[in-house]
Amino acid sequence: MKKILIALLLVVLCSSNLLAAEVIFEHEDQTGDEFGPGTYIYPKSQVFEPYEGLFDLKYFKVEEDDDFYNFHFEFREINNPWRAPQGFSHQLIQVYIDNEKGGRTDTFKAGANVKFEQRHPWNKLIKITGWEVKVYDEGDDENATGDIEEGLGERIDQNTIKAQIPKDKLGELEQAYYYVLVGSFSPFGPDNFRQVRYEATGWEFGGGEDEAINPNVIDTLVPEGLSQKEVLGSFGIENQELAVLRAVGPGPALSLKIFIISGFLFLLLAAVVSLLARIILKYLRGYGYFN
Repeated sequence: MKKILIALLLVVLCSSNLLAAEVIFEHEDQTGDEFGPGTYIYPKSQVFEPYEGLFDLKYFKVEEDDDFYNFHFEFREINNPWRAPQGFSHQLIQVYIDNEKGGRTDTFKAGANVKFEQRHPWNKLIKITGWEVKVYDEGDDENATGDIEEGLGERIDQNTIKAQIPKDKLGELEQAYYYVLVGSFSPFGPDNFRQVRYEATGWEFGGGEDEAINPNVIDTLVPEGLSQKEVLGSFGIENQELAVLRAVGPGPALSLKIFIISGFLFLLLAAVVSLLARIILKYLRGYGYFN
């Protein structure tokens, strides 16, 4: 009898723990789309071998972990030819976060050659390279250092980069929206973005149209139903308009998943309670309490 009660109690506890999942947001990205608006090609230098996969973001995840948020970025290929201390050299990752009212629709600094949609202005920026992780607020000026006392960006396996950011630097992220920009790190580029030219050179991308307007973003996340070509190709040369990125975040699909999971757990809990009540009733009757 005791074993049965213990087993039922464990089921109830495990069901409750499922509601407190650590992952607060995740988004998969199409593989093989590291070409900006569809035309970009790699620089020619051998340091960019194998000339594919280095900027191809496959998966993005945000976890809540005690006093930190963990940001995970899975790429098709990662290497470290310049021996950066965090274990990766090529990837420049910027995460613009909309988690408060108000904000900005331009980038913190010029370099990415993009802007953001009006309904999701950004409030926080995380900038990740193989050498450092920095966090900026939308109210900071361009001279802000972005330094944080605690923050770690590192390659945690063959294909994944993780950044750990203190919660007090970002605020609440339960209903946040994200712009994830992947560029090629250059110590000499504007905001560390390697630029895209009309023709590829040893150290610059090719396939651009107007280097002052075409994005220097090689890969980015887009909402379901949109294509990266469409989003990064939304710039206009004639009117000198930058491409407008689209935010990813909680939507009807996520709400539906939560509703289904919550409903399933409620039914499971109700079944366990009902079974437990019948066992206890049977146990009491066996001892003559209801005779």
